[in-house]
Amino acid sequence: MKRSKRILIWLALAAFSAAQGIGLFFLMRTAPATALRLSETALVLKMDEGRRVTHTIEPAAASGKLVKFKVTAPDGIVAWVDEQNEMIVALAPGKCQVKAVLDGQEAIVDVTVLDETALAGEWQTEDGTALSIGEDLSGVFGSEPVQWTRDAFSEGENTNPYRYVKLTGSISGASAALYYDRLTDTMRLESDGAIHLLNRDE
Repeated sequence: MKRSKRILIWLALAAFSAAQGIGLFFLMRTAPATALRLSETALVLKMDEGRRVTHTIEPAAASGKLVKFKVTAPDGIVAWVDEQNEMIVALAPGKCQVKAVLDGQEAIVDVTVLDETALAGEWQTEDGTALSIGEDLSGVFGSEPVQWTRDAFSEGENTNPYRYVKLTGSISGASAALYYDRLTDTMRLESDGAIHLLNRDE
């Protein structure tokens, strides 16, 4: 009988300690943020470029880990924010301000987008075929001239438009699509049923 009582007392103490621990964890997790900082305060980007901007919170255990971003652009639509990857995406020449908000705390990045595109340059497929793209999106794939056009993503197309840029054109009479990945600075070319991965030729 005494042993049973000891076990019951031990279980009661264990349950009480666990409850205390859960309560302390809850208090730590729900404490409001007292400071919010971003890894950048000013960015100069090219059109179509994406740049990751990470955040830090004080205290680290503060609640509301999901930081919200707001873009203020007096020059029109200049940039977006890919919240999933915490990446500022440059769309058009001009200036804007990106504000991060959490628990009433704010941090700001001033963004300038140049009249140049991050897509311009020399690229190469895995089999060595060269792709060149100019500032006006004209270029050459292998030995064939191609004029690329920025295009909207089709409804239901499984590609994040914040992360990717889509270009369309024609290669050897077949429609072609280029997908530029802002996060990895790589491209995927789809044409006539074939898929090619491209990296910068540096």
